[in-house]
Amino acid sequence: MRPHTLCLMMTSIDGRVLTEGWAIDAPSEIFEHAHDELGGDAWIVGRVTMEEDFDAAGAWERGLAKGPVERADWFANREAGKFAIALDPHGKLNWKRDNIDGEHFVSIVGDEVTDDYLAFLRARGVSYILGGRDGIDLARVLDTLGRELGIRRLLVEGGGGLNGAILNAGLLDELLVFILPLTDARPDAPSLFDAAGEWHGSRKLELLSHELRERGIVKLHCRVINP
Repeated sequence: MRPHTLCLMMTSIDGRVLTEGWAIDAPSEIFEHAHDELGGDAWIVGRVTMEEDFDAAGAWERGLAKGPVERADWFANREAGKFAIALDPHGKLNWKRDNIDGEHFVSIVGDEVTDDYLAFLRARGVSYILGGRDGIDLARVLDTLGRELGIRRLLVEGGGGLNGAILNAGLLDELLVFILPLTDARPDAPSLFDAAGEWHGSRKLELLSHELRERGIVKLHCRVINP
């Protein structure tokens, strides 16, 4: 039941994805056009990306749990049609609302998050999936997204830790990357794929198309060949 997953990213020539401080501005309109053109049912990012780009930083409201909260996935809006998903294992995001531009928020949290945080998510109307204890079981999470919310096409849009985890788990089907004509070279900058924990090997890619775009940007579309 898992969705078809496609990673959409923009990188430097050396594969870095942190655009701050780059020698040229990353043309967001190219990325946004590609996002819309791909027609995904949902997109997923990591906690840091959601905090920084989608107004989910700061301290979340405590004291909302009046007793134990059932340890089960909870869906505030199954019929939204479009979903914006964040991987937040430790329950840190301070959600301000339940959607962005009509795309319903879904939080992927670890089983060990507090009752108070689950009560906070319910109060904000943010759906959540319990992803597992001692690490997120991405295969189960993606299966749940497909089975419970009807998501058939999921756009994976970083950062590098999330991208790497999905790739390393053998769950990535395609890659669409825009390579900008600039270098980064910062050793601590996140890369397109950063796999933590046990490494499950490299992946061969089948090039489906390539294109030279305006301003010297190269667009590569590849199929991921999983074992």
